[in-house]
Amino acid sequence: MSATGTGPADAGLVEPRDDLNAELSTMVMTPTVRRVVRRSLFWAGSIGGALTLGVIILGIGGSTGEPRPYAADETAPVGSRAVVEVLRDAGVEVTVVDRLGDALEAALLPGTTLLVADTRAILDAEQWPRVLNAAEHLVLVEPSQPALDALRIDALTARPLGADESGLAPTGLVATEGIELEAGCSLPAARRAQSILASGTGYSTLEGAACFDAGQDGAGLIRLTVEGDDVTVLGAATVLQNGSITRAGNAALALGLLGEHEHLVWYQPSPADIDALTPAELAPDWLNPLAWLAVLVGLAAAVWRGRRFGPVVIENLPVTVKTTETMEGHARLYAREGSRLRALDALRVGTLRRLAEGLALGRGAGVDDIITAVAGITGRDRASLRALLVDTLPTSDRELVVLSDQLAALERLVAQRVGLDDAGLDRAGLDLSRGPGSASPTTDA
Repeated sequence: MSATGTGPADAGLVEPRDDLNAELSTMVMTPTVRRVVRRSLFWAGSIGGALTLGVIILGIGGSTGEPRPYAADETAPVGSRAVVEVLRDAGVEVTVVDRLGDALEAALLPGTTLLVADTRAILDAEQWPRVLNAAEHLVLVEPSQPALDALRIDALTARPLGADESGLAPTGLVATEGIELEAGCSLPAARRAQSILASGTGYSTLEGAACFDAGQDGAGLIRLTVEGDDVTVLGAATVLQNGSITRAGNAALALGLLGEHEHLVWYQPSPADIDALTPAELAPDWLNPLAWLAVLVGLAAAVWRGRRFGPVVIENLPVTVKTTETMEGHARLYAREGSRLRALDALRVGTLRRLAEGLALGRGAGVDDIITAVAGITGRDRASLRALLVDTLPTSDRELVVLSDQLAALERLVAQRVGLDDAGLDRAGLDLSRGPGSASPTTDA
């Protein structure tokens, strides 16, 4: 027989408050995942904010970096955007590149001027000769001595130099503070400019089309013809910059030199033109011996200071920890960390296991099976049982104690009801020890 209501056996069971159950029953059934996600949101937000701040700082740093001299898109005083825009308005097709291969390919068009401004000395002795005769007009902006040596141009005869000959050479800085340099040559662009007010590098030559001569400081512009193509060495290069383009005849000279043809390739070498080197080539010669020495010193230090482990020694534990002490230790840890839900989950797991054993449901019984069996033997509502065994979340230590007492009371109630049923079956003359289906009626002697 089974009871269908609550009687004296229910007196020890503490019923949960209706308002608490109503509030907690609306919560998600997987609180641990939700709590982990909620705690992770803070760190995710912090990392995202740090990354955003880093991007902003990089953006500000990149935008306020050092201006690039003679860059076609640079608006700073040292840039050359003003010249480029005026040339485009005049109908000159300007192509801006930063790779040698792209510059040589763009210079293949007939009627092209190739400007090379290697301000960072990126091109090497093998790359410089490739720009020679690449276009009908080659403009070199302040070429360095290694660049001139690599080009091997003789200003006197306008031919490639021999191995033991010398050609153009920088003589120093042309600084014309308030002093205009007269053209002094027959170059059409120089004659239209008449005079310039600029600074840069002067170049010495024995003979040739030298313009804007500064005396011992050399000429600010030299015009040569090498194998049928024009080569202009522009030393007074500030005539191309935004900050000085409006001075004297600077604009006339810049537009006259770069606007001779309908196409202009503005090439500034970039790190992409540097040949890739292997780590072995980048490493200095002393790195490998030093690395091997460091390895040997580390091994010697490990042998010297390392611990000597002897054989494994087996010894008995000094004490035996009781199960109750372990349980109390876990309880104290849960209490200190405020892990009420973990503590309640541990109590619930034990209650469900003992209920399943007491009702002979077996280890394979699920939570719903246990709740159904408990509801059948106690007469309690399945919803309230599920709230107690699964859904209810403790929000305070008091609620945790109440739920713990309710779990213990539920176990006692089920044990009482199972005991009453067993007693009733025993009085009916059934042998319970033989299991289901093996009961046999007993007769009086």
